[in-house]
Amino acid sequence: MNISEAIAHITKLAEGQAVSTEQTARFRQWFLEEATEEELEQLAVAHESVLMSVQEPAYNNKEIVSNIYSRLTAYYEAETTAMEESNRQETLIRKATIRNYWWAAAASLLLIGGGAVWLLRPAQNSGAIVQNTDTTLAPGGNKAILTLANGQQIILDNQANGKIAVPGGVDIIKADSGAIAYIGTGNNVQYHTLSTPRGGQFQLTLPDGSQVWLNSASSIRYPTAFTGTERKVEMTGEGYFEIAPDAAKPFTVKADRLDVHVLGTGFNIMAYADENAIRTTLLSGSVKVEAGDATTVLTPGVQASLSPEGKTFKTSRPDLAEVLAWKNGQFRFNRTGIKNIMRQVSRWYNVEVSYEGNVDNIEFQGILSRKVTAKALLETLEATGDVHFEIQGDHISVIPGARK
Repeated sequence: MNISEAIAHITKLAEGQAVSTEQTARFRQWFLEEATEEELEQLAVAHESVLMSVQEPAYNNKEIVSNIYSRLTAYYEAETTAMEESNRQETLIRKATIRNYWWAAAASLLLIGGGAVWLLRPAQNSGAIVQNTDTTLAPGGNKAILTLANGQQIILDNQANGKIAVPGGVDIIKADSGAIAYIGTGNNVQYHTLSTPRGGQFQLTLPDGSQVWLNSASSIRYPTAFTGTERKVEMTGEGYFEIAPDAAKPFTVKADRLDVHVLGTGFNIMAYADENAIRTTLLSGSVKVEAGDATTVLTPGVQASLSPEGKTFKTSRPDLAEVLAWKNGQFRFNRTGIKNIMRQVSRWYNVEVSYEGNVDNIEFQGILSRKVTAKALLETLEATGDVHFEIQGDHISVIPGARK
């Protein structure tokens, strides 16, 4: 098989045309064993184009080859290994970029269940049915509440774009992209709090030009102007920070019992109360994290985890694309347990979750858009046969095994 035949094959699948067992076998062999990186890149572009041109791609899960993930992963892993240590930061950024490109363009929606990888665009009659199918549970969006120093609350998703008048003379500008920015310092320094509900996210530009992206069920408390010799904010939940450099005023983020000290850098903090650790992941620059007597300095690509009872940090090198998936509008699973996944689902779709039976060993690997409905996401997980769900209003029950 050549690249033209491969493109024709995936086009037929997307359009619901019949493909023979022989054609599928030839495609599998070509994709896993023969295709060059250049040919896979061409296939990626063609695949994305096909998905955009077809209203309802009619993939039959079992016609798609297994082990796609390992085939695509081989390229960025090999490239990362080959790069010199001195270029580690560039390596990490490129690694995240390559992975994001391949998953989004070449594979679109991939998921691993039971050890096999499938392109998850289920056929219309796939049999994956969630109870109460009229309940879709819409995804979250740009929603936030701004609480002023006097206690006044402004619901930003209901606020018109443009200048928001607030006490103290400070100018706040709301953009249509789901973001607010502070212009000027006002008459006196006040403290504001930006909070996102479950099912919400929002972006903030602080008075010093630093940018913050808040995930759902998160908050940040900050001054309307940074005076003195330091810049300090407090947060809960999860946020990604890009800090404006200012050597004369170090920047500190306080999250629960964790303090993160930075000069100019990009990093992610996850400090949800229902997670088993507070995690700080550095993308660029340098940060020092402290919790009581525990202290560690992070380099790019390193994550520091602190458990609730822990007195020392555990460091690791996580998948950066997975860490920032929420910010980039994705669910990204890397051998992720179903309970971890459902915590994300609970926050983003504003639902309650319970479990019927033992689901501790159920894991998934893949990528899905955060723009899909909860029903669509759950049907995709169900298609693996490892788990099924029942929806009652805003409550989701998770049940191991395929639906009977």
